[in-house]
Amino acid sequence: MLVIACSSDTATNPDDPKFDMPEQGITLNLENTFQTIDHFGASGGFQDQWVGKWPEASKAPIAKLLFSSETDAQGNPLGIGLSLWRTIIGDGAADQASSGFKSTSWFRETECYLDEAGNYDFTKQSGEQWFLSKAREYGVSKFTAWATTPPYFMTKNGYTFSTSDVNGFNCEASNYEAYAKFLTTVVKRYEDEGYNFETVCAFNETQYDWNAAIGDASQSGTKAFNAEVAAVTRIMDSEFNTQGVKAKIMIPEAAQLKYLFEGTQNTTNQVNEFFNSSSSNYIGNLSSVSNNIAGHSYFSNGTTNESLRQRKSLRTSLSSFGLNYWQTEYSLLGGTYQQERDITTLSPIDYGLWLSRIIHTDLVFGNATGWSFWTALNQSTFGDHPDRFNLILYKPNSNSPSHTDGSFEDNKLLWALGNFSRFVRPGMVRFEINDPDYSDETSVENFMISGYTNALNKEIVLVCVNNTDNSRDIYLENYGIDFEVVNNSFDTYTTSSGSNLRKATVQFDGISIPKKSIVTLKGTIK
Repeated sequence: MLVIACSSDTATNPDDPKFDMPEQGITLNLENTFQTIDHFGASGGFQDQWVGKWPEASKAPIAKLLFSSETDAQGNPLGIGLSLWRTIIGDGAADQASSGFKSTSWFRETECYLDEAGNYDFTKQSGEQWFLSKAREYGVSKFTAWATTPPYFMTKNGYTFSTSDVNGFNCEASNYEAYAKFLTTVVKRYEDEGYNFETVCAFNETQYDWNAAIGDASQSGTKAFNAEVAAVTRIMDSEFNTQGVKAKIMIPEAAQLKYLFEGTQNTTNQVNEFFNSSSSNYIGNLSSVSNNIAGHSYFSNGTTNESLRQRKSLRTSLSSFGLNYWQTEYSLLGGTYQQERDITTLSPIDYGLWLSRIIHTDLVFGNATGWSFWTALNQSTFGDHPDRFNLILYKPNSNSPSHTDGSFEDNKLLWALGNFSRFVRPGMVRFEINDPDYSDETSVENFMISGYTNALNKEIVLVCVNNTDNSRDIYLENYGIDFEVVNNSFDTYTTSSGSNLRKATVQFDGISIPKKSIVTLKGTIK
């Protein structure tokens, strides 16, 4: 017979000191640092050309939402304070009598500063130029440009998209120099006007064919083999040096992250192709080539494990060449964001939480130094598109390029991005955070937290993403040991189903992150 003795007085008494074992909290390792943040941005895409021509009263509030760092009387942000704006260098489809686009895709046709006779007209792209000027007016100091294709009069088929008879880059080799000079001239013009263009990319998503039947095209674009990209880049480097352009050439800008570090096709494995000195396509020694490498996070999130694998693999690949990762395009393409849920059950905050998940994953596991959304503006109202493909939904007063005005509305993607862009500013450094409750994989699916500091003003920022159905109290394990904040308090900014960056103040020992919310905490280290 087994006899177990116990004290009936104290064995189950919750006041017994043996039950006072403290729960392990989250540790902020401020001394273990990673990447320096360059920017958070968004692309005007093809859409800012239209909204930028609207009356001032209609378009000015849109610019405020995107660029403003102002607050209302209660301290609530009036905008998301983007620190970079991405603009297109147009290809001239809008200048053609017959562009080959289907009529319903008029909003993706762009003007070109250059015409077939070789004359420049910088009064064109006035809508894009308005957004550039407003961004600068609000204090945005970083800009970047990209092109989807050479102008139509430089292409093999006379269109800004590929057709079945075009193999590879839709540009004759005899026009490579003209294309390089065109891009260089445009960027130099912007620089002469006082804009700080960090990079320009002459190629976009070269892994795709971008084929369409004439009359049925919906978007400009061209495939390009790595050897063709390298050939044009070498010419651009010479032109940049000749014209004294300060911006750098950003190569590549891959359609998916995996195309940067793996693959055997002649459009893939691009980091090794362009930056390994033993490669025939090596361009890493060119003085005008940027050390920032661009990829798009579309279709890179099929499973949590695959999402992390791609970003960790990319991080390893880039570090071996001393390169940085910029995520330059992401919106909710594909169906992964649904997480096997019926879209009719999703609420606007669910889309914001998914976007925050991708941003966090790129920053923490990919070590991204720059992150941009595609696109700031969109007009599709099909299904749940208004919650997936834009920060601001715009509605023209007529469905044609001749429309003169319109209306707009923001969504949760805008404010979710704002939880990062408004507070994680250029020059801040990401530091390590240990959360004992979650592994890498389970954190991404449940509760994410990342941290950033500014050594100059001692600012500390934490961005928490709570995807669970329960609020979570946060205990900072090493508070008072390794760090403290002024007044022992943080300002918090919450985006949830009922709020957009709503400000509050909380003591360090009273932090609670509501369910289904993104919360940014901001303080000053003592």
